[in-house]
Amino acid sequence: MKDKDKKSITIKEKLDADTRKQIKNFAENLNNSDDFLLVSHHDADGMASCAIISDLLNFLGKNYEFKILRQLDSTTIETIKTIATKRACVIFTDMGSGQIELIKKNFSDKKIFIIDHHLPAIEYLKTEIEFEAENLKIYHVNPHIFGIDGAFEISGSGMCYFVARELERKEMVGIAIVGAVGDMQDSSGKLIGVNREILSDGVEEGVIKFKKDIRLFGRESRPLPYMLAYATDPFIPDITGSENAAKDFLLSLGIKPRNDDGWVNYVDLKFEERQKLISAIYIKFLNFSPYAAKSLIGEVYTLLKEKKRTILRDAKEFATILNSCGRQKMPELGIYICLGDRDEKFNEALRVLERHRLMIRRGIEYLKTNGLKERNKFYYFDAKSAIDENVVGIIAGMSYSSLNLNRDKFIIGLADDSEDATMKKVSARANLDLVKKGVNLGNLMRKGCAEVGGEGGGHSVAAGARITKKGVEKFLEILDGLEI
Repeated sequence: MKDKDKKSITIKEKLDADTRKQIKNFAENLNNSDDFLLVSHHDADGMASCAIISDLLNFLGKNYEFKILRQLDSTTIETIKTIATKRACVIFTDMGSGQIELIKKNFSDKKIFIIDHHLPAIEYLKTEIEFEAENLKIYHVNPHIFGIDGAFEISGSGMCYFVARELERKEMVGIAIVGAVGDMQDSSGKLIGVNREILSDGVEEGVIKFKKDIRLFGRESRPLPYMLAYATDPFIPDITGSENAAKDFLLSLGIKPRNDDGWVNYVDLKFEERQKLISAIYIKFLNFSPYAAKSLIGEVYTLLKEKKRTILRDAKEFATILNSCGRQKMPELGIYICLGDRDEKFNEALRVLERHRLMIRRGIEYLKTNGLKERNKFYYFDAKSAIDENVVGIIAGMSYSSLNLNRDKFIIGLADDSEDATMKKVSARANLDLVKKGVNLGNLMRKGCAEVGGEGGGHSVAAGARITKKGVEKFLEILDGLEI
C-alpha cells in the first residue's frame, strides 16, 4: 500500500491533546484582544464560520464588525485594508491560509487571526507566524497543521467551533454541522474525520440527531411530488422536471401525495412507505447512473431545535439557503439566520432562495442545450454571461448527474466576471474517485494561474480561479498538460 493510501485508515475522529492545546492557545490570544474586523467567505461554510465567531465575540463582549467576500485576492484586500484602518485586529475565517503572503504585504500594524481549513503553503504550516521586519504577528489555526485533511475531515466552520468551544461556547454546534454539509464534507455518504467529534457534541447537547436515510433535497420541507420533481442533485430519470410524472410515480407505488391534512412530506411517510420509495428510485438510478444509486442513501442530519417540516430542520436544506444568500450577493441574510432570525430576514432569504433555484435551473438548461467540450483530462464549458459567475461552480458540479458524465474526468466551468469585463471566473469540480487517484483541483488551479498571471486555489474536490479572458486557452492547455 502506498503511503498516501494509509490516510484512509488513520483518519482521526477526535482531536488529540496536543491539537486541543494549540487551539486553546489560539483562543486565549483571541480572547485577550478586542476591536475586530471579521472577514469570511460567501459560501455556506464561510457564513457558518462568520456566524460562529460572531456569536463567540458577542458572548465575550467584544467590539467587532463583519465583512463577507466572494474571494480574498489582490483586489478585495484593498477593501479590507480600508475597513481595517479603524480596527486593531482582523480575523479571517474560511479563508486566509492560502493568502498569507498577501496578508503579510498589506498589514503591518494589526493582530491577524486566521481560522481556515484550506491548504496553506508549506512554510505556513504552523500556529504562530511572526514577521519582525513588518511588526506583524499572525495567529493561525488550520487542520493541515495537525495532520488533518481540511478538504474532507473538517470544515472552516468546524475549526471555528473548536475555537469557540475552548472558550466555553458550544451553542453554535448545529451551525458547524450545517457548514460542514454545505462544504460537501459528507460527499462520501457521511461526515468523517473530526467532524464526528462535532457531531458527537451536537448529539450530547440535544441539538442534532443523525441516521441513514434518503439524501434528496426537501426530505423535510417539500411535499413529496415537489421533492421528486425538483431533484437536481442527482437528477431522477423520467421524473425530475415534471410534477405530474412525480405524482404518477408515487401513485404507482401506492403512496398518496396528499391526505386529509394536505400535502405529505417525505418525513411524514411510514417506514414501509419510505423503503418502497427508496427502492423504486434506486432501480431508476441503476439504469441511468450507478453513482447516483450509490449516493441516494447516506447520513442525514436533523437540527432538533428547528421546527419540523421547515427548510432549516435539515442540515443540507439549511446549507442551501445559506448558499443562495451568498451566491445572490446577500450574505448578511445568511449570517442573521445562523444567529437566530426567523422573521423578517428569514422570509427575505426564502425569496432569495427562489431566485437562486431559478438561476440554477436556467444554468442546467443551458448546459443541456449547449453541451460541454472535452479534453484529455476534463470537460469544460464557457457560459460567458449566460450563467452567473456565482453559480457556475454549482452547475459544474451538478453536470455529473444532469448530463450523466464519465466520472474519470473533472469539470471546469467558466463565466464572465461581472465586476471586470477583462476577467473570467473559473470553477472546478471533481468527484471522490478522482481525488483518490490523486487529483487535487486546488493545486491545479494554483499551478495554472502561476502561468497566466491569475489567482486561484481551493480544495482537492472543489476549487476556483480568476484569470484574464486572454489567458483562458493557455490556462486550459496548462491544466490538460499537468501531471496528476
